[in-house]
Amino acid sequence: MNVVVGPKEDRHLLTGLHTVADIYCADCREVLGWKYERAYEASQKYKEGKFILEKSKIVKDNW
Repeated sequence: MNVVVGPKEDRHLLTGLHTVADIYCADCREVLGWKYERAYEASQKYKEGKFILEKSKIVKDNW
């Protein structure tokens, strides 16, 4: 909800190769983080389908 998922791409992260998609704010289109689409290593499969939000991109406004 409130996010748009971008195109999938393979990235080498600290924990190995993953297929990820950037996630954007549905309102301002700012990149907020990414979604794990696929993990290539068995030990990293638990990340599939999960979102990573960059804390520095989250703003608490009018709460």
